[in-house]
Amino acid sequence: MINKLELLFLNSVDIRREEIRAAIVSFIYLFCLMASYYTMRPLRDALASEIPSENLKYLWTATFIFSTLSALVFGYVVSKFKTSSVLSWIYIFFILNILIFFYYMSAYPLESEDVILLPIFSNIFDLPSPIKISTVIGCVFYVWLSVFNMFVVSVFWSFLADRYTKDQSKRLFGFIAAGGSLGAAIAPIFAASTVNFFGVDRMLIMAAIILSITLICIRDLLNSTQVIDHGYKNNKLGGSSWDGFLVLIKNPYLLLIALFVVLYTFISTIFYVAQVDLVRSAFETREARYAVYAIVDGIVNGLAIFTQIFITTRLARKFGLTFLIAIMPIFMILAFFLLSFFPVLIVILALQVFRRAGNYALTRPGREMLWTVVNRDEKYKAKNVVDTSIYRGADLINIWIENGLRSAGFNLGQIAIVGSFVALMWSLVAIILGRKAEKKK
Repeated sequence: MINKLELLFLNSVDIRREEIRAAIVSFIYLFCLMASYYTMRPLRDALASEIPSENLKYLWTATFIFSTLSALVFGYVVSKFKTSSVLSWIYIFFILNILIFFYYMSAYPLESEDVILLPIFSNIFDLPSPIKISTVIGCVFYVWLSVFNMFVVSVFWSFLADRYTKDQSKRLFGFIAAGGSLGAAIAPIFAASTVNFFGVDRMLIMAAIILSITLICIRDLLNSTQVIDHGYKNNKLGGSSWDGFLVLIKNPYLLLIALFVVLYTFISTIFYVAQVDLVRSAFETREARYAVYAIVDGIVNGLAIFTQIFITTRLARKFGLTFLIAIMPIFMILAFFLLSFFPVLIVILALQVFRRAGNYALTRPGREMLWTVVNRDEKYKAKNVVDTSIYRGADLINIWIENGLRSAGFNLGQIAIVGSFVALMWSLVAIILGRKAEKKK
């Protein structure tokens, strides 16, 4: 049986026999991270219904602030403690957070009428006073989960960039990324089919249990793999909590990665807002809109998993990293031109499927490969800054830019033309970045 399983991996994935265990454990690790997140995300969306839509911009701002703070805290922690021991404690911390949210959400469910006086926040955010405690919990959970998702996934890829060589990343990161897509596909189905039996709040317990499995994966990878570049005393990085920002600013290569992420988020923002508007106009009921999004998610995850397992590795090995990270930016130039001529629902949905599947299967694994050629300070500190603070900051800025274009009278077709020029810039950055990464050892 073992021989047949090994044969399956050797034939379907460009993997060597001695790498199978680590690759499978990494696959399971990312599967559990994404399954835990997607088990909690429907609850976040349900809690968001308690929040007036005009106040969501404040939650996005809070998400950016706390993402930046999390990057500073993480920078401090990895400077003072062994990275091998820090990883497990990070996930234990988030597991405890989930259990705390379970306690308070059980004590103050959505239908609870218990209120609290928050005069300062009520005046600033134009909220009713007193405000329901369940609404406060919902706001905190919304921000926490947004930070959680970016942070734990960033730490995961930092860990893998520290344990896999550039050659291994080209061969294995596509397969490992499929674990995340599989978790993202299975968890919502599981949650939807069991929520009536377990109850909404108890889904948090399920998420905590799933996340706990990552502790086993971390321990196994620490024992079965080695740090790629050495020279750090006692496995400590040293320095200060600000090192991630300082290293990023001083390194042109890392600044290019940050710019790559900023341009990517602008593209995503345009498509996200356009999809929301067109779906809202085409379908009147919440159930119909939910069905559309569910179908899109299902197709995206299916395409991503197939591509990650059978295509990503082959593209990276045959055409190189530059091709892998530039193919979707180039595709988006054409996609925006198509959208400018046909700004209709069926076109936006079709393009969204290819854009998101391409991001999960090609762009994201390629982006993580970029970090395998830098030192450990950059892998842990600067990477976390890019994946959290820069990413969420770009989200915040880009949503205001998109809203500004609409306020100036731009329609979807005209915004798509702007998007095509941004995609052109994204393509150029991707090509330059890929070539720089290929030259690094």
